Amino acid sequence: MKAKSVFFLLILIVISACSKVAITGRENIFKNKTFVHLYFETEEECIASQPEPDFFYNCHQQLDFLKDKKVQIMLTDIIWIGEYKLEGDTIILTFEPNNEIPNGEIIFEILDPTKLLKTNDQTIWKKVDGNSIYN
Repeated sequence: MKAKSVFFLLILIVISACSKVAITGRENIFKNKTFVHLYFETEEECIASQPEPDFFYNCHQQLDFLKDKKVQIMLTDIIWIGEYKLEGDTIILTFEPNNEIPNGEIIFEILDPTKLLKTNDQTIWKKVDGNSIYN
């Protein structure tokens, strides 16, 4: 009897480890998180690089993971809204094709929970903690 109980418990553990709950939990690690690729190491360098006092170039690119597998990304000065999915250690963002994302897809590799690698240009995007992108 004891062997049957242990076997049944083992099967139950394996099934629950493969369930959608486990997958959903992993996808939720990015929910409400922001990652940035900085062009300058400090805010002061960013401000000093501006060509005119009344004109401002973006000093970073930004990726925001929203609820329900939605995502928004700012590559230049336009915010694009799309969806994301996880496949192993890869995050695939999909958008309507546009001038900045012609094929409608951006792929990131998860380096660790705080760093992503944008595969097409090999840029590192770091997780934002707190109220400033310069941490």
